[in-house]
Amino acid sequence: MTVTVTRKPGGVTQLFNTETGRVTYKCKAESAYMLIEAFGGIVKFNQKNAIATVTGHITELESCDVLKKGHSEYKEALIAIISAHKEFAQHVSDSYQKEIQELENKLSAL
Repeated sequence: MTVTVTRKPGGVTQLFNTETGRVTYKCKAESAYMLIEAFGGIVKFNQKNAIATVTGHITELESCDVLKKGHSEYKEALIAIISAHKEFAQHVSDSYQKEIQELENKLSAL
């Protein structure tokens, strides 16, 4: 069995089982929001270790809610998702910039 682990914005980790096609989203923070198409809305992870699982057409939630467009929290959740994505993108960018700088330093030392 092979499981690919990917860090996602907002304190969510994605685990993908390559054999079964099962995708599990696990919350590492106390709460998080994530737009997951399979659930047709924003999944609100209500606590640490909350889980959203997608296997084929089967979807399961543990300690999560689905906020659909029109829900009173939907706009707030979407703003939180955008903010988390921006922060995540900045962190990744900073990490690559540091790596590039280190490589340039090695090159200049040659």
